[in-house]
Amino acid sequence: MKVTFLGSGGSSVSAKRACPSIVVDEEIVFDLGPGSLKNLRNSGLNPDNLSTVFISHCHTDHISDLVPFLWAIQIDGRKNPLWVYGPPGFKLTVQRLLECTCTPTDFFKFPLTVSELGFGQRMENLQTCGTVHSVPTLAFRIESHGKSFCYSADTTYSPSVVELARNADLLVHEATFLEDQLNIAQLTKHSTARMAGQVGKQAHAKRLTLFHIPPPNENRESDFHDEAISEYGSEVQLGTDLATIEF
Repeated sequence: MKVTFLGSGGSSVSAKRACPSIVVDEEIVFDLGPGSLKNLRNSGLNPDNLSTVFISHCHTDHISDLVPFLWAIQIDGRKNPLWVYGPPGFKLTVQRLLECTCTPTDFFKFPLTVSELGFGQRMENLQTCGTVHSVPTLAFRIESHGKSFCYSADTTYSPSVVELARNADLLVHEATFLEDQLNIAQLTKHSTARMAGQVGKQAHAKRLTLFHIPPPNENRESDFHDEAISEYGSEVQLGTDLATIEF
């Protein structure tokens, strides 16, 4: 499998990181946060090869480049179908986004299908679960060629995510905060780096990458690394924009 980070930050864009977006095997996109479309243009990936978009939840840092992405591929002359999935209520959200951006109803000439996924739903080689976040949020697991990738999306510690990530070859888990920020993590239902390490260890994930690093914490990368390792027990990576992991 090949995993490319179009955005590895969280909450807002920084000079270093766009907001969440991950491409798997140059075909599937998980989330399209602000800044990810520009990084897609710079990544060398062909947008026409992207067949499916999965949006974990409707917070702006995970969805706000969705409509610009749709406009971009239409302007590029896309002919191939595109499937876009999100959590319960997602279809209405997309409808409102298209309306408030004055997108004509007949603007997209390629076949576009927008659908919702239930928590725990399976679809071919994809499995989901609900996370513990402030709005309905999906985590995802995808399997291909005997390998498995799991993306926690936004969540505080979640036993459901532990089960979803069981024996995954790569777990990408959000780590928005550190232990000295535990109160705000609990308030906003985000994870600390230590929680991410705990999930990785309990799930027996083979590799762990931290994700969703917000701008105020970018100068504390070594703390994220050390706190996650203290629980996970093995090497931990921090996601960076345009980095690729192959396994």
